[in-house]
Amino acid sequence: MRFILLGLAVAFNVAAYVVFKGISARAHDLVWGSLFTLGLALGAVNVYLFTAALRELQLAVAYPAFAGASIALVVLVSAILFQERIAVVNVIGAAVVVLGILFLTR
Repeated sequence: MRFILLGLAVAFNVAAYVVFKGISARAHDLVWGSLFTLGLALGAVNVYLFTAALRELQLAVAYPAFAGASIALVVLVSAILFQERIAVVNVIGAAVVVLGILFLTR
């Protein structure tokens, strides 16, 4: 359950930043405000889930795993949703992050 909560926290974290990226070029109107509020709400759920995961995980394991998984997922999602270019060095960096997570969680 502890890694499920952490995984959900990562998903909500990435979702919040996807919303923020999606509204970054918009004018600050009512739609922007509504979507910004959605991003904040997703971020709040992320914090709730992360703190729930900390009941069963050490911070020294949970935070690097959370941050690394968030980075790797943002790289992937940004390429898919926003057609951002991923260089070979980005893929290598994400793989190193995932490898580091595996080492930390053992």
